[in-house]
Amino acid sequence: MPGMNIFNDDAFSVVSLTAAVNHEHYRPGQISEGGVFEEEGVATTSVWIEERDGKLGLVEPSQRGATGETTGDHGRTAIPFAVPHYQRDDSVLADEVQNVRAFGSEGDLETVLDRVNSKARRHAQDLTMTLEHQRVGAIKGIVATKSGAILENLYTRFGIAIPAAVSLELDVDATDVGKLVDSVRYSIEDSLDANYDGLHVYTGRDFHTALWRHKSVKETLLSHAGAVELRMATPDVFEFGSMTFERYRTGSAATTALGAPYIAADEARVIVKGVPGLFITRFAPADYEETVNTIGLPFYVKQEQKPFNKGRDLQVQMNAISLCTRPSTLRKLTLT
Repeated sequence: MPGMNIFNDDAFSVVSLTAAVNHEHYRPGQISEGGVFEEEGVATTSVWIEERDGKLGLVEPSQRGATGETTGDHGRTAIPFAVPHYQRDDSVLADEVQNVRAFGSEGDLETVLDRVNSKARRHAQDLTMTLEHQRVGAIKGIVATKSGAILENLYTRFGIAIPAAVSLELDVDATDVGKLVDSVRYSIEDSLDANYDGLHVYTGRDFHTALWRHKSVKETLLSHAGAVELRMATPDVFEFGSMTFERYRTGSAATTALGAPYIAADEARVIVKGVPGLFITRFAPADYEETVNTIGLPFYVKQEQKPFNKGRDLQVQMNAISLCTRPSTLRKLTLT
């Protein structure tokens, strides 16, 4: 029907729709907002992480079937990681725009395009939360789906033991918390053996409150500029022992399908900041003819005609993997 020719407009192409949703999407979630993960698109559906004498680095992707990167160094291995595929399907029915577009007219192109883009943005927002959950897994060393299925156990893949959790003994008034925090910092430095900008700790709500209210923490802050702050409610972010502690806000958006918060209430996760390539996110291309062997983008949107011109099927997808390339530097802290 003539009225459906509107979808032949370039504005409805996979290129235009994809560009629009990538331009307008947002990144909810504190880890994504923190900018610690280096984002880059790749042209393949897997990425390789290189380990050389116990240290990890990136390997450039190469075309499938072609010669890859070579080296004569000993003690060097490369570990492949498949990029997971996430897809959301939807549709825009003809009846949805029945009363807002004149039959046979393309003058109201934006009305239909807005409906398509609105649905695409909503699904892209859900995918950004999926990406945040993936990154939470990366700072824990185990990347899982929201339902709990393990995608990658970084400790197993790199053949290392999970670093032992460290209790800050916040339930004991006599604990010298500063001394324990220092031991964690030194342990991470030994595992990292490289320059870094700082240590950031994402905390659960109970851990965060217990740390702020602990006697030794109060005494330390009282001797500095924190006396006024101690008379106020617990701040979401504060510094102690050369670490920045940030309460990871929970709620339905930051809770797994099993009902667990992304960061458990009585624990915290320590990450290193300022080390190139330590935390990475790689985006692979979509599984469309138009995108084969192209550099991957965060999101893709495509639409096609329904049978009998009853509307359009809409598809939004993300192909992403988030990793910590040195999981030996990750640390879990507990309240007790």
